[in-house]
Amino acid sequence: MADLLFCSRYPFTAEAREYASTKGLELSSSLIEKAELRLKDALTTGKMKKTADLPSAEEESLILYAACRMIVSSAGNRYLINRYAVAEAKRSSDCLSSDLSARPSYVEQVAAEFGIKYEKSGQHFLVPLAAYLMFTPRSVDYKLTNREVAFGKVRVSAHERVRILEEAIKKRIEGSLPIRAEFPPEIKSAGAHMISLLPKFEAEIIRVGQENYPPCIKKLLEDLALNINVPHTGRVSLAIYLVNAGVSDERIVEFFRHAPDFSEKTTRYQVEHIRKHKYRMPSCSTMDSYGICIAECRCANPLNYRDSLHGRRLRQFEGEKKS
Repeated sequence: MADLLFCSRYPFTAEAREYASTKGLELSSSLIEKAELRLKDALTTGKMKKTADLPSAEEESLILYAACRMIVSSAGNRYLINRYAVAEAKRSSDCLSSDLSARPSYVEQVAAEFGIKYEKSGQHFLVPLAAYLMFTPRSVDYKLTNREVAFGKVRVSAHERVRILEEAIKKRIEGSLPIRAEFPPEIKSAGAHMISLLPKFEAEIIRVGQENYPPCIKKLLEDLALNINVPHTGRVSLAIYLVNAGVSDERIVEFFRHAPDFSEKTTRYQVEHIRKHKYRMPSCSTMDSYGICIAECRCANPLNYRDSLHGRRLRQFEGEKKS
């Protein structure tokens, strides 16, 4: 018999899907409205509230999960899908954190869902290298050069164990959407409403001087625009680049506004701090060590890319004139 509490806390699991299909849970207009409110929270705060651990609320949680998936699929917007996946994964992460001590078997069950088998090692855990590489966040903290690796296993803390599972959940939800199906009118209407709530990206903000930006910086900007969670090292590097490229603080803050955990106060403080203390742009080799270098630009430092690019174009043009 399925564990309803587990299913409601982790509705992306096979057990939850089986429970929902066997029970034949029905979707009502009021639940669609609640699902819309959940998605609004995901858009505005990057988080969704946990439901109460009560039998009546547990079944409702499963229905709301299904409704949210249908609404974002009907909307067909990648930004909305990414934003929803991040929020749903964070909600599950909160559940996992509390279940580490309250219901440790739940944590093991979620890990097994992704084929991850952790081994206890004192106050830490050992995770197979293949699973570690597949599900770790893009952050310098998780690079293997900064980890203790032995016999094909990586040592992680209890918090990192949860963080890895959060990333696995996010990837699963993102990868499973959008659902290709014909949805009822109420779902389509909800999807259209969610589209109307999306922030209006100003094309000129994303394209300011973009032809002169190095590939790594373009990628960071694109990830932010799509609500993909950029690691701390990537955010700092991007802010340093934009400050040195002469972009105003106001515009830099706008670039970061679509980050999943955006805080205007924190972002503005960090940008002003970078400008005041004249932070130096990380070199290409440092960017590579951060895991955010994506091309062989041969410019040594991202700030040199413009001159390097224009120099190549000039040499190419002169060569064409001679031929």
